[in-house]
Amino acid sequence: MRKSLFILVIGALLVCSGIGAASASQVGVIDVSLDPPVFFPSDTGTITVVIKNTGSNPVEISRINLAGVRNIGVVESPHYSGVGILGAGDSMTTSFTIRAGSEEGIFYPRFSMNFIPTGNFNYPVTVKVDRTPLEASITSRPDTFMEGRKDTVEISVGNPRDNSLSGVRITPATGVAEVVPTSAFIGTLNPGENESASFSVTPAGEGDLTFNVEYRNGQNRHTIPLTLSVVPGTAKRVAEPIVSNIEVGSVAGGYRITGDVSNAGLETARSVVMTTSEPAVPIDPFRLYVVGALDADDFSSFEVTFSAKDVDNVPLVIRYRDDDGNLYEETVMVAIRPSLLPSTADQDEGIPPVIIGIGVVSLLFVAGALLYSRKKR
Repeated sequence: MRKSLFILVIGALLVCSGIGAASASQVGVIDVSLDPPVFFPSDTGTITVVIKNTGSNPVEISRINLAGVRNIGVVESPHYSGVGILGAGDSMTTSFTIRAGSEEGIFYPRFSMNFIPTGNFNYPVTVKVDRTPLEASITSRPDTFMEGRKDTVEISVGNPRDNSLSGVRITPATGVAEVVPTSAFIGTLNPGENESASFSVTPAGEGDLTFNVEYRNGQNRHTIPLTLSVVPGTAKRVAEPIVSNIEVGSVAGGYRITGDVSNAGLETARSVVMTTSEPAVPIDPFRLYVVGALDADDFSSFEVTFSAKDVDNVPLVIRYRDDDGNLYEETVMVAIRPSLLPSTADQDEGIPPVIIGIGVVSLLFVAGALLYSRKKR
């Protein structure tokens, strides 16, 4: 009897040992995912491991663990104790938080499971750490900024990494210019993709303009600053209206200036208008003369009329706009010849000298006639 009982106990132990060995063989990893898929140095992320019981019998798991290695630290370990029974055909998802060190390379933290009564399972998880950043550059900018003039700056971003980067945003920061828009959201950049954003910049002074390119790798935020020096000066490609062939003549109640206006610059001068300013007073019929658009190397004739008193020179004003609608004004002083100045005698009230002369002659003639008639008597 005792011998039979001993044999039963030994058999039960052997059966349990066989079940434990079978447990380790029928449970395996069916999926591994990392967020982010590729880490930057010092990034924090997660490893998600899905296990499945592919056998026909339930399996009891005592512990699930992820062990860190050089350059890959596990935030908490062990993570799962007393897991319990995993039924036949059932799966289970486990998740671990890790942090990358400062080195680049490929590392293998070890995922493991322990079974009841015996048996274990080990699985190396591949983690890649790469410090290659988002590519960001200033692809277009004016050769020279002009104070008060709007110019365009273009920022280009591209993703050279093996994984997607999300939340890409470009935000300008400056105290020396007005920048529109105040932020440009690009969103997700997949591997190999690139996008660009344009900003209108109107300088108000001299200083730095920084475009902060922000993005996320998983839950980790990264920033690339692009700094541009803003030094207002004289731009090379501008409209440059000049006047020539100026002639000044008189008209009823004032003067007339005629001439040609030419564009000696490299850009189109738009909405060109000619007029005069104080001390001159514009008068009809040509208070102002609308020339319109003047392309580079183009010219047009013009005519303006005005009145002025006690002056030798008057300002001839040229107003025009650039392609962005910015208004510019140039002034040329035009001399008035003394011979064209109105005669003060013409402006006096009373009898004209010619009439007075005729009257004097007539009086003399009458007086002579009277004197002659008296002598005859």
